Amino acid sequence: MRAKRKQRAFLPIALFAAVLVLTIGSIALAQRLRQAKIANPGEYTASDQIPRVTAAEAYQAAVKGEAVLIDTRTPDQFKTLHINGAINLPLGEVATRLTELDPHTWYITYCT
Repeated sequence: MRAKRKQRAFLPIALFAAVLVLTIGSIALAQRLRQAKIANPGEYTASDQIPRVTAAEAYQAAVKGEAVLIDTRTPDQFKTLHINGAINLPLGEVATRLTELDPHTWYITYCT
């Protein structure tokens, strides 16, 4: 009888440990996949496929020279306040000025 009780008591602990390990592993894998997608974005056919970056990630990429920040607000809004080093490319002009951008450069757009 005692052996069965010990086995029954061990089962919830083992299941909890397995779920915990799988959860931590999944989070680590998801983070690695996200970083890989940011580092090598490839080509996209729709805007909702483009990976989003946090403000901290955008800042780090700009500081390291890995990305160029593009402010998509109006020129007046840009003049009032913008991130140092950012360039202004108003959203309404993106389609017509796309050829001005280097296709091998990582651009991060923002509008606030």
